Amino acid sequence: MKGNLYPMTRKEVLSDDDITLRESSPSSPDEKKDKSEKTSQDNPKQEPKSSKYKTGDLLKFVRVRFPGNAKSFPFIVERRHFHYGQKVLAMSDRGITVGYINSFPYEVLFNKSMLPIKSISKEATQEDIVLQQNFAMKEKEAEVTCLHLIEKYQLDMTLTHVEFLQFGKKAVFYFNAPTRVDFRNLVKDLVKDLKMRIELRQISVRDRAAALGAIGPCGLQTCCSSFLKAYGNVSIKLAKNQNLALIANKINGACGQIKCCVKYEDEVYSEKRRRLPKEGELTFLQNGEKGKVTKVQLLAETFEMMTDQGKLKKYEGLFYDPKKELPENWSFPSSFEFIVNETSALLKMPRPETPSEKEKEKEETHQLGNTIDPQKEDQKTPSGPEQAENELDSKDQKRPDQKRRRYHKNRGHNPGQRHPQRKKRPQ
Repeated sequence: MKGNLYPMTRKEVLSDDDITLRESSPSSPDEKKDKSEKTSQDNPKQEPKSSKYKTGDLLKFVRVRFPGNAKSFPFIVERRHFHYGQKVLAMSDRGITVGYINSFPYEVLFNKSMLPIKSISKEATQEDIVLQQNFAMKEKEAEVTCLHLIEKYQLDMTLTHVEFLQFGKKAVFYFNAPTRVDFRNLVKDLVKDLKMRIELRQISVRDRAAALGAIGPCGLQTCCSSFLKAYGNVSIKLAKNQNLALIANKINGACGQIKCCVKYEDEVYSEKRRRLPKEGELTFLQNGEKGKVTKVQLLAETFEMMTDQGKLKKYEGLFYDPKKELPENWSFPSSFEFIVNETSALLKMPRPETPSEKEKEKEETHQLGNTIDPQKEDQKTPSGPEQAENELDSKDQKRPDQKRRRYHKNRGHNPGQRHPQRKKRPQ
């Protein structure tokens, strides 16, 4: 028989460290009980480390972004004051570096899932900023040496950028590659040349655009490099859902992948699709017409349908009722003698008539006109010469500075009237 008859023991599988641990462990169950009793007496309850914050406490945070990192991280502010864009010294996921505040202060209720909470060590001094800037020249030199070594070993990888961390004690090289790359010889040569800790990280194309930054087709800074926390997860289905032209130059962004902004309006389009029929669907409308949907316009919420009578019409989205089923014996005709295009006019669903604002105003004015004030009813309206005198008095009240003058016939022309044109005498 092939193979061992007895199962492999633990000593043969585990390493030397694991074997020593096994030897120190208790062999008999009595020894195990004694040890468990001792541990229970020493630590009656092993509680997790309690934080100084309680659930429900209101904490103040700001988000800090570090150079070369697409994501920003939350840091507690407490009683200190920071402003937007201020440079600070804080602990990132790659070590303590200089970063800048990427948000305004905001308040959040404390929850245990937020642990561990990080705090900003201090404001970045001019020395820290100058030290960070001095690394820029060294990063470029390290990038050149790495490019030469990539050509030397003919590796299928593209170097994106280099970062110096831990105040120049560690260098991280970021690269893109279609597949896994064996860069062991590359790392050995980099350690010899630079004489520091070396790390190589393979990132995606989106991470590269987010880390370096770019200008999008809209003319603004790319979303992934400015404010997005989680980017990507955009597929071609979202572009098809919005009826976008599947052209690479229009759909893709600066990274060469589908734009992240396509995801912003996907919820609106998906909601509109639920209210409208699908293209090629046989429907039974609320006005009794039956046919096949030929075109759907999502933003306008309209659709075009070829009726069973050979008429192409344009309908409003309210005509469609997904619950209404077609008759069993009905079938869409395979051909028509002639087709009439009536899509120039949009058929709208009749709505209940409601009085407009103008009609309401007319009704109000009509009601006010019918009501008579009893005080005004007693006052008699003057007529004849009394009415003329009252009109003159009202004019005098409007012009108090000017004296009233009455002109009679044959006493000269009235200055209020135009000067009569004199007739030319025949010569």
